[in-house]
Amino acid sequence: MIKELIQILHLGIKEKKSDGVCIKLPDDSCIGIISTRNKFPAIPIIINKQHLLKSEIKYMFINSGNANACTGELGMKNARSYIKKLSEKLRCAPDSILIFSTGIIGQQLPLKKMISSIDKCGFQFKSSIRAASKAIMTTDRYEKWVVKKFKISGKEIEIRGLCKGAGMIEPDMATMLAFIFVDINVNKTIIKRLLKSCADESFNKISVDGDMSTNDSVALVATGSNSIDLTNKKNYHIVEQNIQNVFKQLAHMIVSDGEGATKVCKISITKAHTLTQAKEACYSIANSNLFKTALFGEDANWGRIVARLGSLSKVRYTPKDVVLKINGITVFMKGVPTNQSNSYKLNSSMKNFNIDVEICLNSGKFDASMFTSDLSRKYVQINSKYTT
Repeated sequence: MIKELIQILHLGIKEKKSDGVCIKLPDDSCIGIISTRNKFPAIPIIINKQHLLKSEIKYMFINSGNANACTGELGMKNARSYIKKLSEKLRCAPDSILIFSTGIIGQQLPLKKMISSIDKCGFQFKSSIRAASKAIMTTDRYEKWVVKKFKISGKEIEIRGLCKGAGMIEPDMATMLAFIFVDINVNKTIIKRLLKSCADESFNKISVDGDMSTNDSVALVATGSNSIDLTNKKNYHIVEQNIQNVFKQLAHMIVSDGEGATKVCKISITKAHTLTQAKEACYSIANSNLFKTALFGEDANWGRIVARLGSLSKVRYTPKDVVLKINGITVFMKGVPTNQSNSYKLNSSMKNFNIDVEICLNSGKFDASMFTSDLSRKYVQINSKYTT
């Protein structure tokens, strides 16, 4: 399993910290990748799309501290150079390596330091998943990794996942890198289907600040061991649910670690006219700075939620049919506040770390939900000094 196939490196991007990870994939692995839709994709995003079309992937190489985004022809040349060095060291074709970067945009990689580090590394692949998750951190406060086991058809299956992310978090994707490994044998069609469904229910349902990164990538790897009959719908559902649970755990860690976050809020839109409208309402409220600062201030200011909802011209509903609940307490209905809208119980509940907001539109049958975090003084402090 993956615990024996990880190598940590000191690439010289960060001072006196691990900032590189190389992951060796078993021979029968099958990989699926989802990447950012940002129109300024980082160099690794561009290269990976090319490599996935050409070759069977044998290694994944990740660096933190530098995004290698908006770096032009030199950034591409640098990436090709360290891929070539890696391929020589690992005795594989250059296009059998996928690369991932995270960190500051617009700065060139310290290529000489990276080449030297790769050249000196013994590549024993005996590092831990925890050490790997720490090495890929940027503004993260803590490392994020999950190990889960489940049984199916008499076989014990293990899922291992690690990710990084705390700021620039927005669906499609979040600003994050995530790598999930499951020890089953599947084909590319199934791995893509599993990846999409699991990402849709996790990483594409979180938002910290509404900003989309240039480097987002999520990889799902089936390592080739344990043949399970996934044409059996029951088996497929069991596998999908367990992988999805790992995705959700990692996604929740990212929101909980939102730069300076003190709250995690689940926003649910129910009985919307269409699914698209339900999602639009979720995203809009999740990214409202007024709402997010109210969360930080532990202020049950339901008026900010109602006002944001009212600004959405494409979301169909009758205002008097809307019912708003905060932490299970009905605060607004029939167009006016309830007698609980400023209650002691409601105000006390805002001190909780987990906050729940539910808006019933009563205009259809479609539901959507997502997680967001508050906007704190710490968020401003972190991001006002990110490059300095």
